[in-house]
Amino acid sequence: MAREMDEAAQRLIDWHFRTEPELREVWMFTGQDDTSAEPIIELLEVNAATPATGSVDTFSFPPAGDIPYRTVIAEVTPEEFEQIRRQPSRLPRGWDLSKAQRFERPKAA
Repeated sequence: MAREMDEAAQRLIDWHFRTEPELREVWMFTGQDDTSAEPIIELLEVNAATPATGSVDTFSFPPAGDIPYRTVIAEVTPEEFEQIRRQPSRLPRGWDLSKAQRFERPKAA
């Protein structure tokens, strides 16, 4: 299942890079929901176009289309991300940048 979930997450990340021109990087945390053992895709998106909120708010989406897993996404500005690097405790419980996979915006051809 891990490979299938990684492939679904990669499709979602690729789509977000295609549709969000100010998206700089994505950090992927894949895990399981503590309450239901449900596999989930968790993404922290660093987006220059997102409004700064001073917090890391997550949004949850049910399985849909070619993403058959629940997805949790948080968007932060590049400045907020630098604050998170200095103070990792600002991340949602269970999210650890040292264990996350980083995806950068693909270079334009």
